[in-house]
Amino acid sequence: MLQSIFTNAEIQLPEPIRTAAIEYLPAFFAADDAETVAVQALLIARAFHAGGSFEQVFTHTEPITRHYEINLIFSFEKNVQLLVEKMWVEQSHEDIKDDILFRLDCFCQSMRKAESPADYVTLVPECLGVLHDVVLLLFGEQIDGDNFLEYAVRIDPDFGLFWYYLECLTAHPQLSAEKAQMAIFLGIYFLANF
Repeated sequence: MLQSIFTNAEIQLPEPIRTAAIEYLPAFFAADDAETVAVQALLIARAFHAGGSFEQVFTHTEPITRHYEINLIFSFEKNVQLLVEKMWVEQSHEDIKDDILFRLDCFCQSMRKAESPADYVTLVPECLGVLHDVVLLLFGEQIDGDNFLEYAVRIDPDFGLFWYYLECLTAHPQLSAEKAQMAIFLGIYFLANF
């Protein structure tokens, strides 16, 4: 079970990371109502050290909320663009970098056009693809290995939680509109500030 890395007492983890992996993530994906989804998303965001700014996205009314969403999308796009462009890769992977940058642009344009939570349901696969491939550029093919989660948790618990979050999101492809919106913003928040 993937979660066992977070329950292993021998691995020293900050308590917010451990609690997010063991309690908040399962509660987020199991939640049936929008209020519980929002509460669990905020708790996960706090484990990502995103409480204040993430709250701004989801606790205000329109048009203030939309303003914060757009700012977060631009921040994510800019930071990931810089990360990918500055990343050294083998010549054979240059095409992958270009492809990621193109897909990142398309994904962010789609997010900026989204007008309701329902619009985000169709963006989840795109989001997962971009996030996965950015991590692939960072770590190479080892991300698809059985031990990558443990490796990620040991080198950087925050990044380990992020990778675990992506694995959980991949395992739950059918999300409600509100959950899809929250899930995407949680994922992009982490990389916007990585």
